[in-house]
Amino acid sequence: MAVIEKIRRRSGLLIAFIGVALLAFVLQDLFQSSNRGREYNIAVVNGEKIPYQDFDQQAKKNIENQRRNQGVNSLSSEQTLGVYNSTLEQMIANNIMTKEYEALGMNVSEEELYDQFAGEEPHPWVVQTFTDANGNFDRNMLNNYLSNIGNFAPEAKAQWFDFEKQVQENRLQTKFENLVKASYFVPAKLAQKIYENRNNKVSADVIAYRYSNIADSTVVVTDKDNQAFYNENKYKYETDESRGIEYVVFEVKPSQEDIMKAAGFVDDMKQEFAQSTNVANFVNANSDRRYDSTWKSKKDVSMEIDTILFNQNREVGFVFGPYRDGETFNLVRVMDVQMRSDSLRASHILVPFIGSLRSMDTVTTKEVAKMRADSILNALKNAPKNAALFGELAAKYSSDGSKDKEGDLDWFTDGMMVYAFNEFVVKNPVGTLGVVETPFGYHVIKVTGKNAPQRRMRLAFLTHEVAASTETYQHIFAQANKFVTESTSYEAFNESIEKEGLTKRTMPRLSSGTYQIAGIKNPRQIVRWAFDSKTKLNDISSIFDLDDMFVVAALTKVIPEGYAPLTEVAEQLKYQILNKKKGEVAIEKMKACGDDYQRMVNELGAESTSVNDVTVESRALGNFGVESNVIGMIMGMKDGEVAGPVAGNTSAFVIRNVKHTVATPTQDYSNIEKELNSRYTNSILNGGIYNALRKNAKVEDNRAVFY
Repeated sequence: MAVIEKIRRRSGLLIAFIGVALLAFVLQDLFQSSNRGREYNIAVVNGEKIPYQDFDQQAKKNIENQRRNQGVNSLSSEQTLGVYNSTLEQMIANNIMTKEYEALGMNVSEEELYDQFAGEEPHPWVVQTFTDANGNFDRNMLNNYLSNIGNFAPEAKAQWFDFEKQVQENRLQTKFENLVKASYFVPAKLAQKIYENRNNKVSADVIAYRYSNIADSTVVVTDKDNQAFYNENKYKYETDESRGIEYVVFEVKPSQEDIMKAAGFVDDMKQEFAQSTNVANFVNANSDRRYDSTWKSKKDVSMEIDTILFNQNREVGFVFGPYRDGETFNLVRVMDVQMRSDSLRASHILVPFIGSLRSMDTVTTKEVAKMRADSILNALKNAPKNAALFGELAAKYSSDGSKDKEGDLDWFTDGMMVYAFNEFVVKNPVGTLGVVETPFGYHVIKVTGKNAPQRRMRLAFLTHEVAASTETYQHIFAQANKFVTESTSYEAFNESIEKEGLTKRTMPRLSSGTYQIAGIKNPRQIVRWAFDSKTKLNDISSIFDLDDMFVVAALTKVIPEGYAPLTEVAEQLKYQILNKKKGEVAIEKMKACGDDYQRMVNELGAESTSVNDVTVESRALGNFGVESNVIGMIMGMKDGEVAGPVAGNTSAFVIRNVKHTVATPTQDYSNIEKELNSRYTNSILNGGIYNALRKNAKVEDNRAVFY
């Protein structure tokens, strides 16, 4: 109902958008006409094209798979966009890696692929796919599936072949990674050097003049200084092509009148809801949420109704509401009340039959299966003192993985098991034996545990979302339209913001692949507009209609691929440049003191201290923070040598009284070799190889043009 209601609310805007839609249609036709004969590519990788049509087909397939796996009718806009991005990245990765495999002559033979499914050690994905109720690999299920592929529907066959392809690609990737891992070698000399770097230690006396003792106001930083520092360090700020925007959001929120109407709608439903004889159908026809028949305890319902329902022992038929819970108004009706345990335990012996969900390769008819289940039950009842008998019979006759655990299913919550099975365990005391039929077959059940029962209810909720009305949409749209009409330039854009008392938001850096902007659920329209070749610096957009908001944006930055400009990183560099200038000042003042270290302490406020156990791999120099360059200098000094003053990151230093302590020699570097091998392996498994190949590949990413 919520979707239909949103369409109805927005119908009042249809006329306003018709002209825009027609214009877009004409422009689209012109665009397509001007590009007839051109191949539309969502990406080009090392000169090889990825057509949009191929991408779109794969993305739709992945969306459908994810929807099916999640058991939902549709994905959210954020989830859909995530699938789009992951699909494209996977296609780019496949393109890059396929070239590497071909160059090495690597492939997966038919025999090798067969072994991934039917061998002694199947591929992990195969093991995960064909498991029993307890998560154990079920080879019989796999064999039964493989033997019946010829009878599958075309869609099911296609899914299976996709799965085969994924297993094949993963196996190829694993072989490639293993090849690279096998090529790694740690020379003994390298291991020895690392050992020495970690264990050769130096101590020294230092005179440190901290930059924090120099007032910022006493240091002059010129534009020339900024530029020089940036030129030295700009390699750190390599960047992809990006855009910067400023934008204004006009949120469409329900008015007070809308809220009252929503409450009234629910209130008008109350009598009919209370008197309905088919509550499930009534809820499904009139509520924004479908009927849920699961049992609820006090902790399972919102605080708005927990006390009202459970502390006052409400009976079947009680109706409460309307009440507000977040963005909805609700009615609740008590459908059933029982004392039920919510934590249960049971053992079972599953006897499947032809057509049951656990039939696998059985040839047992339903009648024969029932007779076998009854026979097992009688055997158990006739030997009540034989505690081990249930486990023995489970191991012999049960068809699922629990047979290896004497049929034990461990603890489970009320409602977790299939309905008939669940109700038998709930309604019978510990120790009860019985036979129950489910879609999986016949279960010989023994109830083995349950916690103390508590009052639980089946509840019917009639829910109505509080939504903005057509009038509210039109009012907010009118505000946005007035704003964009007046924003004829970037200057006018800012003037209108100030005049109307609006809040301007900024996004200083957008990539073509950006799919998140603060405060906006699905911003891809904005990103595509920002990267459109027709959009120029300081341009103002038209109105973006994004879910429950309208957005107007201004393009404020166009940053080409290369290095971020100085203006972009100036704030990041500010304190680094300031400290560099302070370092120059500090050195001059320390030099003026000559070798009178006490004068440095007395007049400059420098610190006289010692640093101990400094190694090549040390990150911090005592309590002075990260000083890699200074540490390197100390490690290279001779005993008794004096050096400085030298500028560090936080202070200027004079180093003296250096003393080296050489590590105890060793011939066993195996731990270091293992560590380096492990680090290298982890880097590979975490995408290190692909990331390097991806960085060196020439990739033209056109996703912003399409979505």
